Amino acid sequence: MEFNQEPVIFVVEDNLIYQNLIAKELESVSKNIHFYTNGESCLDELDKAPTVIVMDYNLDGEMNGLDTLQQVRHTHPDVYCILFSSQKGLNTKETLLRYGSFDFLEKNSLALGTLHQMVDCVVAAGKS
Repeated sequence: MEFNQEPVIFVVEDNLIYQNLIAKELESVSKNIHFYTNGESCLDELDKAPTVIVMDYNLDGEMNGLDTLQQVRHTHPDVYCILFSSQKGLNTKETLLRYGSFDFLEKNSLALGTLHQMVDCVVAAGKS
């Protein structure tokens, strides 16, 4: 996937404080960041052709991150999806990777820096 313009990043997170932290972390990667508080809103906006979707596993609304990921994969299989959560359940990472997540991050003190590196790599790969 090659990007000829500013990459589009979707952030799907229902915690507004964490949304702001992610925004600050990713603002050097792209100025074209869209924020959603639930999976349904994200899916409604897929026509904006996101390069990367960063999504929380636990979301407000009818769909959690896994449900949303499955829908994204069904309609836009080339979009890089990175899911994160504070949930530490058994097989969370393995389940999400099996359903097409590019990677999974546990919410902790290192997660935002790691997220920045991951998104930066995806964007850099698309520019080459």
